[in-house]
Amino acid sequence: MSAPLLFKRSFAMSLRRQAGQLYKYQDSLPNLPVPELSQTVELYKRSLIPLYPEGENDPNFLRYSKVIDDFFKTDGPKLQERLQTLAKSERNWLAKYWDNVAYLDYRDPVSPFVSYFFNHKDHRNIPFRGDQLKKAAALTKEVVLFAQAVHEESLAPEVIKPRVGAANQTPTAFCMESFRWMFNNGRVPGAPSDTNIQYDPSKNSYVTVISHGNFYVLNHHDSQGNVLSEADLYQQLTEIKKHSLVNKQGEIAPVGVLTSSNRDVWYNNYSELIQSPLNKNNVELINASTFVLALDSDSPVTIEEKSRRSWHGNGANRWFDKPVQMFVAENGSSGFLGEHSKMDGTPTLGLNDFVNKKLKSETYSFETASTSDKQWKFLNWDITPATQTAIKQELTTFDQTVNSLDIRVWQYPGLGKSLIKKFKLSPDAFIQMLIQLAYYKMTGISRPTYESASTRKFFRGRTETCRSVSKESLEFVKKWQDANVSDAEKVTAFRNAISSHLNYITKASNGQGCDRHLFGLKQQYESGESVHELFTDPICAYSQHWFLSTSQLSSEEFNGYGWSPVVPDGYGLAYMVNNEWLHVNVTVAKDNGLGLRADVMHYYLTEAANEIKELLTNELNHNQLKAKL
Repeated sequence: MSAPLLFKRSFAMSLRRQAGQLYKYQDSLPNLPVPELSQTVELYKRSLIPLYPEGENDPNFLRYSKVIDDFFKTDGPKLQERLQTLAKSERNWLAKYWDNVAYLDYRDPVSPFVSYFFNHKDHRNIPFRGDQLKKAAALTKEVVLFAQAVHEESLAPEVIKPRVGAANQTPTAFCMESFRWMFNNGRVPGAPSDTNIQYDPSKNSYVTVISHGNFYVLNHHDSQGNVLSEADLYQQLTEIKKHSLVNKQGEIAPVGVLTSSNRDVWYNNYSELIQSPLNKNNVELINASTFVLALDSDSPVTIEEKSRRSWHGNGANRWFDKPVQMFVAENGSSGFLGEHSKMDGTPTLGLNDFVNKKLKSETYSFETASTSDKQWKFLNWDITPATQTAIKQELTTFDQTVNSLDIRVWQYPGLGKSLIKKFKLSPDAFIQMLIQLAYYKMTGISRPTYESASTRKFFRGRTETCRSVSKESLEFVKKWQDANVSDAEKVTAFRNAISSHLNYITKASNGQGCDRHLFGLKQQYESGESVHELFTDPICAYSQHWFLSTSQLSSEEFNGYGWSPVVPDGYGLAYMVNNEWLHVNVTVAKDNGLGLRADVMHYYLTEAANEIKELLTNELNHNQLKAKL
């Protein structure tokens, strides 16, 4: 599919840098390993012990432990052999299943339940930070330059340097495969599963703009293949904004809200929508566009308002099936929303970091446009009575859905990477144990907790589960809450819990976790074969019921990052560990059956942080004084 004539532009004609470097490590990346069956069985068992009142002596654990042992002797070896055979022909045996089972088969709405968001900091040194259209123009230019670098493969690949003192000082290259899916693609609803469609960026160099529910396509390169200047983009966006204020189609029939539906509902509405050739072409234009830019009519001020805007907005001024969607509010506040099926957060973290650093460091001029030619086109829709009814219904459903979820943003200045490293602790493991303590203070129990561990060191690697609850973490939270335990013992328990967590997440990042392996083994059952009790026992389901779903993406360019809980009775806890401050975005269903509240979690995060900081600071001061003597 190609864009209409106005939008056929090549953006491979400028920004010539080191072409071909983006994917230069792909062929040398290691394949995703298949863990040893015995190792996975042991790791899985060990992760279950702290979830039960009597630990390894709990009757439920003892019963299920026998089930695990039976699997190891019966189905396990057969399934392991099949998986190992698959791994000989597939560089990443998990990729064959993961995108579909984890994302494209998933039927709940992508927003607010799957997509993730970033709030951009309103940097005070950006002179146009309060001007919606100037900021949108500059932001668009920088996203386009980043997209061009991806298309030309001139973007530098991500390489992680080893920590100082590590035995192996060889840098680790990360898989860049997901960058192929960042721009010029869209998720398409289907039954029983969705699909992703990728388009040629050299034939589709334009951005979809949404304003007041109206859709536009805006060319971002001129006829010579040069990126439009910020002045040109500002002029075009000004014209689009004026048009959207007088054209009422977007208010009467905001088609974008249809993408907020349950995926089966969206598929049915999509099938009706594209019966019209005009609508079908519009949808393809949106999917093929480089990215989506939404000009919002609100002016969020508080951090919760900004997070709500970024997380889901009003539903009507969005197209939720795009992997990159930027938005700028009337007051210049900006953010990002990412559809999750083809990429995780680290690639788009890089994009948003790049854009925001440019916005505060570059000098922009919006005064003189180089062309007066119209570079945009309004997308008119054929709205049938059935589609109009669907839009009305989805506006109501969307409001009900987002209003059923609560959000509080916890930010804690004076404690960040700088101080945590003085404590000689891992910043990520530190906040994981802080979260464990806060939840235990609130509920008196430790429950299954998921942390996303990146496996991008492997070809097409995405994530593995790090199970944050351990025997050591449980011992830590119990001792911390025990008034009879000394401060020194509490700190020791805290450090032990962090060491245990580091051990697990290192395994997970090296492709040696238990969850993806068990998932892969289960996929090896052939038609007609009975699935072993290990996978169907309630304990298995409970251990993967993520009451706390957590993940870190940190940037000094953001003042927010988050997503929703993954279970009805759990929290979504997206966190940042920045140099001098911590951030946790707390989301929870209002009607969750356990009486959980976002504001209460917010309170206990503060209490836990205050206490941990106090005891570790006392220890640090004592050690520094001792060193002087």
